[in-house]
Amino acid sequence: MPMRRSNSNASLALASVLLAASAAVAAQVVAPAPPAPSPPVQTTDTLLDALTCRTSAGDIGGLLARLRRERPSEFVQTERQYGTPKMDLYRLDTPVDAWGNEGNAVVITDDRVLLLVDAPIDTASMRLEQSLADSREAPLSGALDDLHALVVYAGEHPGMQQRTLIGCEYRMPGLSLLANPDDAWRTPTP
Repeated sequence: MPMRRSNSNASLALASVLLAASAAVAAQVVAPAPPAPSPPVQTTDTLLDALTCRTSAGDIGGLLARLRRERPSEFVQTERQYGTPKMDLYRLDTPVDAWGNEGNAVVITDDRVLLLVDAPIDTASMRLEQSLADSREAPLSGALDDLHALVVYAGEHPGMQQRTLIGCEYRMPGLSLLANPDDAWRTPTP
């Protein structure tokens, strides 16, 4: 019987291939799966939602407290207060746009959140109508109902003449957006 010769080079090559294949399989098993993509973060703007009638009846009561937390440099101190009707005027660091109008002052009453627009009512109303016509999301169908009403009127108080107030009226019994424990001086004592 003839004697077989072993080919050490062939055995070495076969061992190297097996070792490499086994390392590749091990690497595939050990490697962690990539993380699933995070859902996009939905950011909300409490002030813009309130101005455009997008704050729910359940959330409107704590509006001023939320604004003070989210925008402390703008809503901690009023710029001006009016007595009849009660209104607080707040100055914004950066202008906001609501209903097609831009302004850097917000007026809050017992049941309204309004943007003070530096334009006469005719101009502000035209911008509002254009904004509604251009809107793809049909803001009136989703935002206005029996508890939410779009309001636009000319400013009459000192510092508001020739300007327009535009925003949302929240028609909820007993609502007082200005009632805040931090402003206890406003609450009449029995």
